[in-house]
Amino acid sequence: MKQYIFPFGIYILTVPLFDFLFRIDSQLVYAIKSVIVFALIVYFWKSYKIKFKLDVISIIAGVVIFFIWVGMENLYPKLYDIEFRPATDTMLLFKLFGFILAAPLIEEIFTRGFLIRFIANNNFEKVPMGKFTLPSFIITVLFFGFSHNRWLVGIIAGILLNFLYYRNKSVFSAIIAHLTANLLLAIYIVYNGLWHLW
Repeated sequence: MKQYIFPFGIYILTVPLFDFLFRIDSQLVYAIKSVIVFALIVYFWKSYKIKFKLDVISIIAGVVIFFIWVGMENLYPKLYDIEFRPATDTMLLFKLFGFILAAPLIEEIFTRGFLIRFIANNNFEKVPMGKFTLPSFIITVLFFGFSHNRWLVGIIAGILLNFLYYRNKSVFSAIIAHLTANLLLAIYIVYNGLWHLW
């Protein structure tokens, strides 16, 4: 269980804790956090037992999520406002690394690889990938949605990612869809200078 809890804990707690305790520049902390989380994923990778299976549906799902995410902007109230305007080109590269690679990996490994199975049975390793239970579906969709400031599109994305996970019985499919959506969103943000969309 530690291979899921520990990296995800660092992922969600590092920036707010360092900001509260040490008042260190949040962009620098984000860069450090992204590298540490990615390193932990690499370290624990074998224990995740993720099977590589690339399919076109996963990429299409990512494209759909991107268009929903952008298309619904300003149509509902956000939980809070954030903006990541990179102070330097180096910080932009770290943001892209974290946003396109580290975030999709840890969010899908934790949500679809661990949480969705843990809710079905706390002996989660005995729950086969892709097993559907209504409580795990609802809770993970809400968890994923409300872990983003754009909660409504987060919920919609969570539904699509869950269905993709059930369809392919694979966390990798959800990772590819999430990565595709974030890649397109990053290109859109940087090209248009829409830093508030991070």
